[in-house]
Amino acid sequence: MILYAEEPAKKKSSGKAAAVTRFLYSTFLRLLSLTFVGLTILAWLQLIGYWGAGAQSRFDLMNTPWKIYIAVLAVLYPVTAVGLWTTLSWGRVIWFMAIGFQIIAIMRFPDSFGGHDFIVLFHLGTLAFYLVFELALRVIEKKV
Repeated sequence: MILYAEEPAKKKSSGKAAAVTRFLYSTFLRLLSLTFVGLTILAWLQLIGYWGAGAQSRFDLMNTPWKIYIAVLAVLYPVTAVGLWTTLSWGRVIWFMAIGFQIIAIMRFPDSFGGHDFIVLFHLGTLAFYLVFELALRVIEKKV
């Protein structure tokens, strides 16, 4: 009888741990979403020529690789922000597409997009946090 009385207490604490982890996970995704809102604003400021310097300060003056790069990001960033804010699975898919596109562009074409190592580290760091949250949720939910 005592053993039976202790089992629900363990499940209850696991339920609390799962609830806290889910809350932290959704908060992480929403903070990441706000970051992508900021990145959206920066991308659009660069598109209209308000932010940036040199020959690539406006869309009509950019070379072709930069036009493709900034146009794709200007579309992916706001969609990513909305998807991450809603915490739906399609938001994470678009997020993976956006960071994949940006990391590949920066790493594959350092002559065109070099000097953005911080962005790559930021994306890899947030991806690592995401994977930790996913793993924690799977382990906790498996125990409950």
